[in-house]
Amino acid sequence: MELVFQENRVEYLCSILCETINQEQTADVVIPDSYPDAERVIDAFGTLLVRSEECGAGSASVAGFVQAGVIYAGPEGQPRKVQVQIPFSLRKEFAPQDRCILQCSCSLLGVDARVLNSRKILVRAGISCTLRVYAPREFTGYDILDPAPTMQLKRRQIPMQMPLSIGEKSFVLNEELELPSDKPEIAHLLKCLYHARIHEQKMVGNKAVFKGSVQVHALYESGDESLHSHDWTLPFSQYAELDRQLDECQARTVLTLTGADTEPDGQLDSRRLLSSINLLAQCTAVGVQTISLIEDAYCTDADFSPKWEESRMNGILDRQSYRETAAVEKEFPVKSVVDIWAYPKEAVRQRIGQRVQTELPVSCNVLYYDETGALQQKNLQTAVTVETELAENGQCAVADVDLGEAFYTVGNGTLAVKIPVAMELECSAEHQLRRVCGGEVSPLAQTEEAKPAVLLRFTDGPEEIWDIAKTCRTSVENILSANELSESAVPANTLLLIPM
Repeated sequence: MELVFQENRVEYLCSILCETINQEQTADVVIPDSYPDAERVIDAFGTLLVRSEECGAGSASVAGFVQAGVIYAGPEGQPRKVQVQIPFSLRKEFAPQDRCILQCSCSLLGVDARVLNSRKILVRAGISCTLRVYAPREFTGYDILDPAPTMQLKRRQIPMQMPLSIGEKSFVLNEELELPSDKPEIAHLLKCLYHARIHEQKMVGNKAVFKGSVQVHALYESGDESLHSHDWTLPFSQYAELDRQLDECQARTVLTLTGADTEPDGQLDSRRLLSSINLLAQCTAVGVQTISLIEDAYCTDADFSPKWEESRMNGILDRQSYRETAAVEKEFPVKSVVDIWAYPKEAVRQRIGQRVQTELPVSCNVLYYDETGALQQKNLQTAVTVETELAENGQCAVADVDLGEAFYTVGNGTLAVKIPVAMELECSAEHQLRRVCGGEVSPLAQTEEAKPAVLLRFTDGPEEIWDIAKTCRTSVENILSANELSESAVPANTLLLIPM
């Protein structure tokens, strides 16, 4: 007789691609005719903007450009700014899947430049993009609601944390940025950089609600040709709709800059900047799904031939937050600091036994006046290192990095810089799930031997009660009750009373 098992389906999003691709792009900047010759580079900077993301036909791609700028010194030492757009495109192939969803996280690893000749500058930008592709999946579990008393089922429930749904929201911030009264007016805007971050996020029904801010960092020249910097914080509150109710889930949001433009308001000796910032928020609902399965089954009064089904599922083990400080101290002829901006570099992971060590390098560009009063630039390198425990079959990835405001001290020709670093690591593991999905019951072969009412059994090594009960064709409950046991396993050298 064939047994019919009931199917229980669990929907989730399966990660079919998660890969970080690094790329270096270059471009030449030609000095405009109205500008003086370039003698040396003072500073190089940039903002990475994503213009398109595509997923389908077995590939994922992202394209955009780096809005790069160079401040150079002319023959008289005066700073001048030139700009260039450096395009980039990244593509990764994978096995074709239906209804794929791409979530992309891009960052700028740094910008540097050098003078090729008096009218041309070479600019180089480092780009890092993590492409995550999800596809909808179903896990099918099998069960018998009302099994016969002689049917023994070894059930198991596995709480599995995994992504369940993804939604996105595009929005624009249009703001007038006013300088405080203690700051001089803006004669020339030399540099403008942006940093977006999430402060709060949660699921409300089918909406991922998130609050955050964009830091706008400006370096400018005032009317007396002195340099100044200032930061504005632009708050925002938005939500993205998902395809179902997920109140009990956690929201995880990735912010991407898709456009950024900041200019003085057009007035002479301006005290205002007009800023327009376009952002794309991709929100993932991560929740716990309980996977129910039957690991094994048998009959105490019949032969049971099970049918098996196997599958693999990737579950999130945990997500850990770290707060460290990247510190560096260097001796060079610095008189005063004009501007500091830091870039996170590519993380390096190393397994040491049962732990994984993650090192995050940080590159810090410092614009300063030297002891002669000349404007100079220095690049400082530092790093933070964190460790986490991880099972042998686990994977660990950097899920988010946020660099805070850099603090510095200057004294006796030495510059000391400290940068707060917030980093999140996500650990996951692939689970091999083997379960009973059906089977046939047939009568036991007849024998003339009398069946004993009870057995005495001595365990040679540690054994599972289930394995003993299955071998002896009795139930786990009978063995536990007869021997006044509560654990599912017994140690070696244990004498058991086994009712039949």
